[in-house]
Order: sequence, then structure tokens, then C-alpha cells
Amino acid sequence: MNTQRLAALRISPLHLQQGLFASLALMITLIVVQQVAHWTQKQEMSSIHPIYIHSAPLAKASALKATDVGMNTQSVEGAAAAIEEAPRQQSWVF
Repeated sequence: MNTQRLAALRISPLHLQQGLFASLALMITLIVVQQVAHWTQKQEMSSIHPIYIHSAPLAKASALKATDVGMNTQSVEGAAAAIEEAPRQQSWVF
């Protein structure tokens, strides 16, 4: 039954070969364009955002004074109290 439909369309092996070749050419073209876009994007990203070579030593960056920690805790507690005093809005959670 299917062969009768294909025979009615008159698709020759040459047409089938040409269609497959066109599909292959299109696929290769799309892959190449995607790869070129990837390469250009990679080059733009490397030229726009320089990599930081020098950074602070870990000991300097992570060393905190006890007074700094105490002040930070007080400011957080004050902010938490202000949030609790604010009126709450009703919201639906599903």
C-alpha cells in the first residue's frame, strides 16, 4: 500500500540521492556556522574580561578582627528587628 503512494509521487532514486545530499550539505553548514560563532564568542569574552593575575593572599583576605565581627552581628540583629516590626503582606503559596 505504501509503495503505491510512493510510485504515485514518482520519486526516483536520483531525487532521493539529491535530497540526501542537500540535507547533508545543510547539516555540515549549520555545524560550521555554530563552531565559528562559538570561536568568535570565546575570543570576545577573553578580550573583554581580562583575567586577574594578582590577588590578595588568603591570610590577608580571611583575617577579620573580633571588633569587626561584633559590629556586623549587631547591624544584622538591628535589621532583623526592623523586618519583624514591619507589617506582613498576605500571599498565596501553592
